[in-house]
Amino acid sequence: MLVGRYRARLLAFCEHLVRSREDAEDVVQEVFAAAFLAILANDRPINARAWLYRIARNRSLDHLRRTKARGTDTNDRQYPDNTASTTDTAAVREELRAFVKHVQALPETQRSALLLRELGGLSYEQIGHVMGRTIPSVKSLLVRARIALAESSEPHA
Repeated sequence: MLVGRYRARLLAFCEHLVRSREDAEDVVQEVFAAAFLAILANDRPINARAWLYRIARNRSLDHLRRTKARGTDTNDRQYPDNTASTTDTAAVREELRAFVKHVQALPETQRSALLLRELGGLSYEQIGHVMGRTIPSVKSLLVRARIALAESSEPHA
């Protein structure tokens, strides 16, 4: 039930953090394995959505640390080709690449908060729980992330 409900969203979230579809799939498997073991070990009530995102964020950060320590690279993203014109496709891909590059350039805390809010649809309170921050701190991270994205995209507009 949890896997069916949250897998796609967690995969998108992890993919933005680890910057690779394959690595994100591995991380999401780790997330559900850890969640399953935690559920078996404890019968306390949980907010599944925020809890799973917290595990996903922590596992993604662990993965990035391991990857950085080994010095390995991730593959470039592949985007589906479903526009009519090659010129249009190239322009859209370039804009998307630039946007993803700007999101990835954000500090980790801002990027995580933004992805949890926009991709995960989490509330400020849930993001605070996932990231171990207060609601005002979460709001501040989101404002700074959005300002940085707006400023970085102005030259491209």
